[in-house]
Amino acid sequence: MATRKLAGYWGIALVALSSLACSLDKSQVMESSTSSNGAVNRATLPDAMQMTGLVKMDEFNDQASTKDAPVQGGQIVVAFSAEPDTLNPLTDNSAVNSYINSYIFSALLRQDPETYEWEGSLAERWIEEDVVIQNDGKKLRGTTTYAGPGEQGDITLRTSAGESVRIARGQVKEVRKRSSFTFFLRRNAKFHDGKPVTAADVKFSYDTIKNETVDAPSLRNYYNDVESCEILDDYTVRITYSKQYWMAREFAGGFAIMPRHIYDPDGLIEKSPEDFGKQFNESQHNRSSVGSGPYQFEKWDTGIQITLTRNDGYFDERRRGHLDRLVFKFISDPVASLQSLKNGDVNFLPSVTAEQFEEETKNPEFLSQFAKAEFYTPSFSYIGWNMRRPPFNDQKVRQAMELGALDRQKYLDVIGYGRGVVVSGFSYYFGPAYDHKLEPQPFDLEKAKQLLLEAGWYDRDGDGLRDKDGKPFRFEYLVSSGPRMRMAPLIKENLRKLGIDMTVRELEWATFLQNVYDRQFDAVALGWAIALEDDPYQIWHTTQIENRGSNHVGFGNADTDRMIEESRTMIDDEERRKIFFELHRIAYEEQPYLFLFTSPNLGIYDKKYRGVKLYKVRPGYDLAEWYLPENGSI
Repeated sequence: MATRKLAGYWGIALVALSSLACSLDKSQVMESSTSSNGAVNRATLPDAMQMTGLVKMDEFNDQASTKDAPVQGGQIVVAFSAEPDTLNPLTDNSAVNSYINSYIFSALLRQDPETYEWEGSLAERWIEEDVVIQNDGKKLRGTTTYAGPGEQGDITLRTSAGESVRIARGQVKEVRKRSSFTFFLRRNAKFHDGKPVTAADVKFSYDTIKNETVDAPSLRNYYNDVESCEILDDYTVRITYSKQYWMAREFAGGFAIMPRHIYDPDGLIEKSPEDFGKQFNESQHNRSSVGSGPYQFEKWDTGIQITLTRNDGYFDERRRGHLDRLVFKFISDPVASLQSLKNGDVNFLPSVTAEQFEEETKNPEFLSQFAKAEFYTPSFSYIGWNMRRPPFNDQKVRQAMELGALDRQKYLDVIGYGRGVVVSGFSYYFGPAYDHKLEPQPFDLEKAKQLLLEAGWYDRDGDGLRDKDGKPFRFEYLVSSGPRMRMAPLIKENLRKLGIDMTVRELEWATFLQNVYDRQFDAVALGWAIALEDDPYQIWHTTQIENRGSNHVGFGNADTDRMIEESRTMIDDEERRKIFFELHRIAYEEQPYLFLFTSPNLGIYDKKYRGVKLYKVRPGYDLAEWYLPENGSI
């Protein structure tokens, strides 16, 4: 969750399964029934990744020069493997939606992708304050300090006006640290139709997220504890949380600001919230968005591409794009994507398969024109088990899947050419909330068979399939079209050795997502684009199981809910991460997902582009920074 520089993420985003796939000899990956849990190729796996610091520009382009000067003009064509369902930044939490909307919409704040420091975007400045609740119910805002050690003794409250108030500790019921945010909007910020961005638009966008009829459950959960969003004047708005929350700044300042006059011209949001929600979900502007970002919507050729044009009136001159046009082309077949690059129809492939990166793009002629870049961004891939349906409502069955469905390490070594790392949990492997003491279980068919026996699954009728209560062990594996399909035959063959029949259902991305949202699956291949450290509420709290929430596998209970809720209020990083480690352990034992990999992005782009920085936060690049030099080809 962040503003444009972090790809405009408004919540954790769904991505298709890792593209570590290629045409392969299955015997290479399946030649043994056990494997060691050895290390991957350490040459491509940073042990202690430096997450902050300046990123070298044009690091992978040997034709770039410090003398290159940016000019305005030209375009770039980027190939994505999936097409978004809509361009509504609130109702579609897919990664491809976030990537495109990051250029169309702006938020109040932005986070620098090198330093991770927060800066103003639509807000030219902002004030963060603690909220002190007195015994008589009176609320005071300011910065608190304590007379005694730690948080003991009387409290001194310094207000934004510079006044100091001393409050006896006995008069204080509660102190909520960093829970009130006052944003002062830029007076020169305008939407793409020329209308000014005002506090009313901020309030409208917040109210839309909170509207229960709006299809935004994955985003709405981050605002459960916001008690108010107040318009103080036309260009000032205050957002206040009812509880302290360690990600409060990020979500108070990080949601997309949408123009009320476009999305609610008749004021339905107050007159009839339910009717407004239905109208918003089906708005014609979901396919022709109007925002205030550095690029504006031009057209959507369904099934082909989305085109954005430069917003010459973008409020932040330093971050106005250089290129006149961004074109996002949708090509699900990786072979066709690479061919389009070679033909000149595409200029940038953010992700190719490892085989393409290693074997199909190494000739000198290709390397003279294209730069190849390997870079990590926070994400992980997984296979999710629908825990509300048998057989995956049984923990032993899910544990057996971890042991016997796929030799993850061998898959990385052979198919990924040693790139990436097998993961055991849901936090970013290189982030602070991942517990490295919990190592992934190695592939072991024999142990998997034993667990299935303990769960009561064995072949009673001699047909080669395990059965229980008169039903054979048979299930459907849901996967989206594209390179992630290549893993399915390996899993299918391994499971057949366990006496399990898996059928594969392949769907295009939009239809695939609808099946996930509607919980129409037994097992599903997916991934999460995450942050360096994330709030687990969205994907693990039980309130997110229904109503199209992100807990599509149905994980959790009262204990895990309590831990997640408690972690939200913990400002102290060390104490909060103790809970995250415990949640990691529970997920490790329960196996709601078969946690697969964190893999590097393998990108290829035309060397004619300059200003290219590849960041360690998703999506890893900012096309508004890219340019063609003065002597470059338009």
